[in-house]
Parts: sequence; structure tokens; C-alpha cells
Amino acid sequence: MKPYQCLIIDDERPALQLLTAYLKKMPQLELVGSCENAMDALAQLQSRSVDMLFLDIQMPEFTGLDLLKMLTKRPQVILTTAYREYAVEGFQLEVTDYLVKPFSFERFVQATNKAINHILRSNGSAATDTAPEVQKTAGEPPTEIDHFFVRTNHKMEKVVLGEILYIESMREYSCIYTKERRFVINNSMQRIIDELPTSKFIRVHRSYIVSLNKIEGIKGNTIVLVNKEIPIGTSFRKAFFKRIKLL
Repeated sequence: MKPYQCLIIDDERPALQLLTAYLKKMPQLELVGSCENAMDALAQLQSRSVDMLFLDIQMPEFTGLDLLKMLTKRPQVILTTAYREYAVEGFQLEVTDYLVKPFSFERFVQATNKAINHILRSNGSAATDTAPEVQKTAGEPPTEIDHFFVRTNHKMEKVVLGEILYIESMREYSCIYTKERRFVINNSMQRIIDELPTSKFIRVHRSYIVSLNKIEGIKGNTIVLVNKEIPIGTSFRKAFFKRIKLL
């Protein structure tokens, strides 16, 4: 598969170097250019298309948000900034993610996984408008990512979506359970569910997310998995049973 093409726009040399180093660690991403101001970036984006844009906000001449407003066709945009106060405006402009400097490689991976998932979903939706020979079968879900990476035990580890049984909130952190492993990560349940494909996972309790195809049975308000029984929260009950067509 061809790597996703990425462009960095940042006027701070250390930030450019860090993003470049992070991108080199991910073979599915390809850095095709970098700019130190929005004017140069605008010229590049008018002459070529990219899949992912890593965009600083405070830059000479005009800001990253100003640049974003000028783009008629936007790639997946990940804002990278030292300023938290622009987050609301950024998400109003429908950016993919918002990284506050300094950010870790783990957080960078989460943002890029989210961007890739959006690209794949968009491509899946667009397929219905293409020639018949490449159309998806009616009812077939869009192509989605099949894995992501988490930082655990001081290293990045691959988690395959198809192997996840459930995810449990443990207050300060969350645990991802498979048949063989438990991955402990420093992420909120809301952030996790936002990153997971909705066709495969559902939140059933304020402390639990379950994989739909790993459900072996339901006993009253309890979900039965291979080695775990999980309660269905009152506020999640209606949506869950509607999802599995029992209402």
C-alpha cells in the first residue's frame, strides 16, 4: 500500500525535527515536504495534494488557522501548537486532532491513526460513486484500520482490533484486554471510543467498551464474553439493545 503523504508546516526548527523523526518511525507515512511559514505552505498545497497536514498555529505573516480557512480542499489536518486556547476554533474548522507541544510519540501515533481511519472511511464512502467494477457490495462497511499502537512497558506495542475482547476504565488509566494480553494505557474511555471503529465496538457502561463480535451471550443486563461478564449501564442499555436488534 502506498504511504500516506504528509506535509509539515512549522516555523520552529526543533518542532520540525521532532515531527520528522516521528514520521520516520511510521512506514505507513511519508514526509513529502516541510515549510516554515504559511505562505510557502499555501503555494505547495496549491500545486500538490497531500493526505495529512501537520500545522502549527502561530507563524509569521498569517496563522495556521488563517491558512486552513483558505484551503478549499483540505487533507486531514493535525494542529501542532503550544497554545491550548485555539482548540475550540480548531475543532470548529473540523481538524482531525489537536496536539499540544510538547507531545509524545504515543500521542502522535493516536492522532495519525485517527487521520488514517478518517481517510479510509472517506475512501470507502466514495467508492459508491466510482465505476461498477470497484463498487462495494451493498451493505458492506467502509474499510477501516485493523490495528493501532499503544505505549506500554516503555515501548510501543501493536494492538490488533480483531483480538480485543473489551476495554475497562481503571480511573487514572484504561486496560485493553485480549485473550492473551492486557495492555495498560494512559487514556480516557472517551478518547478510546472516539478512536475505535463504531462498526466493531460499543460502550456499554461508563467503565466498559466491548467488541461486538466477541459477545457470546446476554443474561439480563449482563454481557457474557469468553472469560468475563460485563454489566450494561442503565444509560447505555437502550442504545446497546437497539444496536444488537433486541429492542
